[in-house]
Amino acid sequence: MKNIKTFLIQTINNKIVHDFSFTLIEAIQYYNWYENKKVYNYLLQKDTILNSKENIKDTIPIGSVEFVLTYLNNYYNINNIKPLNIPQELRKPEYLKRWARIVKIDNSTINAGNTPVFVKDNAKIKGWTNIVETNRGYPPGEYLISEYVEIDSEWRAFVFNNKLVGLQNYSGDFTIFPDVELIQKMIHDFNYNSAYTLDVGINDKGTFVLELHDFFSCGLYGFADYKILPLMFINTWNKLIKK
Repeated sequence: MKNIKTFLIQTINNKIVHDFSFTLIEAIQYYNWYENKKVYNYLLQKDTILNSKENIKDTIPIGSVEFVLTYLNNYYNINNIKPLNIPQELRKPEYLKRWARIVKIDNSTINAGNTPVFVKDNAKIKGWTNIVETNRGYPPGEYLISEYVEIDSEWRAFVFNNKLVGLQNYSGDFTIFPDVELIQKMIHDFNYNSAYTLDVGINDKGTFVLELHDFFSCGLYGFADYKILPLMFINTWNKLIKK
């Protein structure tokens, strides 16, 4: 029994609210049926994780970003998880198709000039994010700033063991398909030894990288590979706790 992996699934008002939680439960049931033994288990947890050493310490939290980060802080004293955003390996013209750079703000001002820019916190997950039209003040910090561009279609690529394992449209025209060969090249260049999602956009310049996310608290938009989904969560969790 001690080898059984247990997932701790967040509920809000006693309801499961995230698509990845529903799909993970189905994957757990499928996997246990397929193996004809209990390989995975899950528990339901209310919104707030108590700061205690109860039986949930050795589980894998599945829920909102805040839910997972609270668990990491309470049970592993980890509070410095940074977003992937656009890693250095993918900040190339062929992948960006727009200008983008990391900026450290000390004087509380982002110079947007006369052209709108997309600004996202590069040090904190779920940090400040906005489209900036004119100069204005912001808290000092590290930001990813990129040219604002029109996007006709947006897709989420799912990556596991450096392989593309899924591709789902989540915004815009679903009939405009991304350049899969370019996505494969991005995956090769990033060479990231963990499960993650890679969001791409498409416009008249072609397919380009939007941002990447470690594989937790990510919308699946229909991705449902039952055989590998639990492993993707486990893979990421082991990375987060540096196991």
